[in-house]
Amino acid sequence: MTLEISYARQSLSQELRASQEAVEALGTQYSMTLTNESAQPWTFFVYQKLPQPSADVFSMAWFCSPYKLRVGNRIKFTWEIDYNFVWSDTGVLMPGVDFHASGDVDCSPAGANTTEFSLTDGPGLSTPVKGPPSGSLVINDAANVPNNRYSVGIGMSGTGTYCVQAGTNLKHTFTPTPSYWIAAGTNVKIGTVLNIDTITQTAEAKFPPAVYDLNCVLQADNTWDISPA
Repeated sequence: MTLEISYARQSLSQELRASQEAVEALGTQYSMTLTNESAQPWTFFVYQKLPQPSADVFSMAWFCSPYKLRVGNRIKFTWEIDYNFVWSDTGVLMPGVDFHASGDVDCSPAGANTTEFSLTDGPGLSTPVKGPPSGSLVINDAANVPNNRYSVGIGMSGTGTYCVQAGTNLKHTFTPTPSYWIAAGTNVKIGTVLNIDTITQTAEAKFPPAVYDLNCVLQADNTWDISPA
């Protein structure tokens, strides 16, 4: 039996997904099925990685199994490439901190791509508007945002992917370039801030052209075998 968790706005059948009309209306859906064929139970999770690492931008556990998966068990994640801004009351941002996404708002790199994080009437993000540069997602921290208290970031399909420490009058620019990585670990949940340099049992899950579903198997030697579904 496969545990299935969908972050897509609407589930589509394989037949409907093949329809160009459905793709244009709802966006292309992607999925990965992660199977544990290693020697022990693990928590499986998915994260994204920036093409050019930045010391102040952290990856978060984007998707995560709600518990350890026993040997022979599997989990399937489904999502769409739609973006959102997120914020959290993290305190000082560092690996191991839990980023509890609050008040996320939808955005688009080619459209409404700019928001302001402010404490006026309580912490939150403004309704995104279109601004420069096109193709990026921009968060401006207001003058009333204290240093080292809050964090802001971007997400995909409703769940946070990257975060950065907010501060007085700071500006944060993200250029989304999805890069999917799978991993097996412990003490991880959705929103856990990661130190990607220390993650083991990890591999990049690349989607070949016209492929939207992957099978990812953690093998007995703790390496991943990844293939189109």
